[in-house]
Amino acid sequence: MQKRYLRPDGSSVVANLLVTRFANPDRLISTLFWQESGRPLPPARLWEAALRMRQVHATRAMLFGADLSTDPIGSLLISIYLAEAEGRNIGLADAAAHANIPTSVTERWIRVMQQRGVIEYQKTTIDIRLTSAGMNNIESVLSSFYEPPNAVQI
Repeated sequence: MQKRYLRPDGSSVVANLLVTRFANPDRLISTLFWQESGRPLPPARLWEAALRMRQVHATRAMLFGADLSTDPIGSLLISIYLAEAEGRNIGLADAAAHANIPTSVTERWIRVMQQRGVIEYQKTTIDIRLTSAGMNNIESVLSSFYEPPNAVQI
């Protein structure tokens, strides 16, 4: 829901109210947010962008087939981000299932992302987490959903 609020100085701001129902029907989360120039997006908007990215990927796979819709790194990063944003743990098998790739391939990509400082993972803990740098980078990617596209230079 979107609503315009007046500030004491007479200016206005358009705010959005996001209410999310999780799997448990008794668990609702609501967030009031707005965008002002120069301010980072609130977590609810980033989470929404991640959900949209996952939906676009699933729709593309449904319409064009899984073989024409591969983006293992993007799918893994979104799955890991969503797990953290929703307070869930994600392990290798879950990440592989979300990315629709074999566990062996997932493990290889996880090692590459570890070497690049994007994620933290130890087989003994089972849990895959974004590093601080990884979180900053994925949030920058998600924020780009709300930025106007640059004009194409010809």
